Amino acid sequence: MQELIYPFHYHDVLGAVIRVLDDEILSVNDFLPAEHRLESNDEYEFAYTCCYLRYRGKNILLDAGFDPDTTPGALECMDVQAEDVDLVLITHGDRDHVAGLIMHDGSLTYPHARHIMSSELWNYLSQPETLDRMPDDRASFYRAFVRALDSEVELYDEETTIEEGITFIPNPGHRVGHVIYAFETDGTPLVYSADAFQHVLFAEHPDWPNVTDSDPDQAMESRRQLVAKLAESHALVLATHLPFPGMGTLSSQQGHLYCWSPVDPAT
Repeated sequence: MQELIYPFHYHDVLGAVIRVLDDEILSVNDFLPAEHRLESNDEYEFAYTCCYLRYRGKNILLDAGFDPDTTPGALECMDVQAEDVDLVLITHGDRDHVAGLIMHDGSLTYPHARHIMSSELWNYLSQPETLDRMPDDRASFYRAFVRALDSEVELYDEETTIEEGITFIPNPGHRVGHVIYAFETDGTPLVYSADAFQHVLFAEHPDWPNVTDSDPDQAMESRRQLVAKLAESHALVLATHLPFPGMGTLSSQQGHLYCWSPVDPAT
């Protein structure tokens, strides 16, 4: 049985990585253009996660998973109720990241929380022509999503300190309005990188294109900038789709290469 929660303690931050869907077994070549595909075609466990942090006295949720049941259930295991969540930080609009934000009746799963997301994503989802291009079931969900958040959402369009110690950072390319979040600690930073890296290869070779990104060229440029900063700051990185729990650090190597050192969940 796959582990649901990976609790961790990083400097003055308590947290937990929460598995929101079962892993998929994928190949790195699923993400690479023909000229970059590897002969080994190695398969790996593609995880689906979100993250909870207890940060400076507040309960913070980074994304919310694929349904309104799994993540609240995981939070209850840590004695945190949905009503206790103070801040929901949304990275982008894929359903495995946001579908858990609204209940089956269309109400907010986390009714007392501030909800933060990019203005670019909100404007995109608020356009009728965007939803008209979607299959009916997806369009129905996003209409409910926009209705539920319409009077609640807080929007940002550039790097901003949204609360003391928490920075909203645009990271364009993977999806419309994709952003990441950085947290100051009493040591090195903690950075929630969302879908910037969907395989370790893209962290170690940030100039390799990922064909599943909406804008591969823009995503490559975002990765180049991000990886350099992560390696320089020695940040703890949380990545939503790397093998569970998707936590590690980056160090610089010769040239423009980097080395990913994962957190070992067995330790």
